[in-house]
Amino acid sequence: MTVNGSKGNRRLLLTANSPGEMAGWVAPLVAAWTARGLGPVDLLLLPCTFATGQEERVARALAGIDRVYRPKDYPWLLIRGGRDYKNGVLLHLGGDLMYSAFLSWRWKLASWSYLWTRPWWNSAFMGFFTKNEWGVNWLLKRRAPKEKIFLVGDLVLDAVRQHLNSEPSLERSAQISYLPGSRAIEAKVLAPFFLELHSRLQLRHPGLRGVLHLSPFLPQSQLEEILQAEPDPAVGGIQGRLENGRLVGPSGELQLATHDGYRRLAESRIAVSIPGTKTAEAGYLRTPVLTIIPLNKPEHLPSIGLVGLLDLIPGGGWLKGRLMLRMKPRIGLLAHPNILAQKALLPEILDVVEAESVCASVDAVLSEPLRLESVQKALEQLYSWSSSPAHAMVEAMAQRLK
Repeated sequence: MTVNGSKGNRRLLLTANSPGEMAGWVAPLVAAWTARGLGPVDLLLLPCTFATGQEERVARALAGIDRVYRPKDYPWLLIRGGRDYKNGVLLHLGGDLMYSAFLSWRWKLASWSYLWTRPWWNSAFMGFFTKNEWGVNWLLKRRAPKEKIFLVGDLVLDAVRQHLNSEPSLERSAQISYLPGSRAIEAKVLAPFFLELHSRLQLRHPGLRGVLHLSPFLPQSQLEEILQAEPDPAVGGIQGRLENGRLVGPSGELQLATHDGYRRLAESRIAVSIPGTKTAEAGYLRTPVLTIIPLNKPEHLPSIGLVGLLDLIPGGGWLKGRLMLRMKPRIGLLAHPNILAQKALLPEILDVVEAESVCASVDAVLSEPLRLESVQKALEQLYSWSSSPAHAMVEAMAQRLK
C-alpha cells in the first residue's frame, strides 16, 4: 500500500510512542515529508509508560500516514519487514533508541534521531537533530560527532502552525484554559477538580469563562463516563454533567474544546496544566501556564526509567507512588517554558492539591495583569516563530539521500 500521488521512491519510518510526540512531532513531519514528494510515511509505535492506548487510532486518522505498526509488530519488522525500506529513511522520535538502532543496523537504513542518543547507539545514526544550543551540548557530551548534529528548532512550533497561521496576539479575553492531560485517568480525576476550581474562581472574577481541553487521545467511547465521573475522594472536585458542549456543575461550567483547542488556548489569559508537550504549545501561543503536579495519588503519575517500569509488576504502582513522594525535593522544573527560562515564570505546584489552595494561586496571578504581561513578553523571547523545524529536518535528510 502506498500514499496516493507519492513518488514511492523513499519510504520514511517514524518511531514514536506518546501523545506529546504524536501531536507535537509526528504530524508536522508527515506534512513536511509528503509536501516534499519524497514518498510515503509509516509509523512504528514503541512501548512507553506515557502511552494512552489510543495512539494507533489517532495515527490511522492522521493524513499522510500510510502504515501503522504496533509494538508487537516490531519483531516481524526487524526480521523480515525491512525489505520495504531498502531505499528508505528511519527517524527516531521516541521510544528506546535500541529499537531504532537494531532496525538501522539490520537493514542498513539511513537513520536519524531527534533529540536523543547514547554513545553505544551513535554509529546507527547518520545525523542528530536538536532544538537549541543546550541540546547540542547534551548530544556532544554523549559523544555524538559534532559534524552529525543539526540545530533545527522545536517541532512543536510546526504543530502549532498547522492550526494557527500567524503568531497570536497578546490581547486576551476573560478566559482560562484547563489542560488535564491525554490519559483517561488524568481527565477522569481532573475534570471534577477543574470544575470546582473554576466555580471558585468565578466567585472572585465574575464573567471569567473556563475551557476544558479534551485530548484526541482520550477514548472516545468513554468520554461521557470520564467527564461525568464522581470526584476522586483523594483529589476532590464537583461532579458535572454534559450539556450542549459544556461540563456543567451546580455553580459553574466549563466549555469543552476539541478541534479548536489551539485557538481557545491562544485566546486565554492563563492556562492551568499538568506537565507535558501542552506547556510548550502554550508557550508558542504566548499563554502563561500555571503548572500543577498533583501528588494526591502519585501511583497514577507516569514516570520514565526504572521507576516507570514498576507499573508492570503487581503492587508496583503503590511502590512507585512512595518513591515519587520521596523524590519530590529533588525534582526540578517540569513545565517547558520554565525549563527554557530556567525559572518558574508562574508557579509549579508539586504537592497534594486541593481546589481552594490552587484557586488562591490562580487568583493571585489573575489579579496582577502586569505580571501576566511580563510573562507573555518573556514567552515571546523564549519561543520564536521564525523557522520551520520540520522542513529543515526533511531537507537535511533529503540532501543526504542524493
